[in-house]
Amino acid sequence: MWSASKNEKCCLSCANWGGKRCVAIGKRAETDSPSTRGKCYAGVPGDATQGPTAMGQRGCSKYSVWSALI
Repeated sequence: MWSASKNEKCCLSCANWGGKRCVAIGKRAETDSPSTRGKCYAGVPGDATQGPTAMGQRGCSKYSVWSALI
């Protein structure tokens, strides 16, 4: 498993990312792998048709904290 906090500002912790994830202990977003892909609902293109990876898009201007982590 791989996780990220809202402070890391990557796709996994972003409200706009549609990949498979859950909330882990300590209000961290968790997924199977940092390479898990999901559609970006803010329209940010990924490097593959399945969308950006969970660890991708750090520092993205369209980043918004996933409400489950607040």
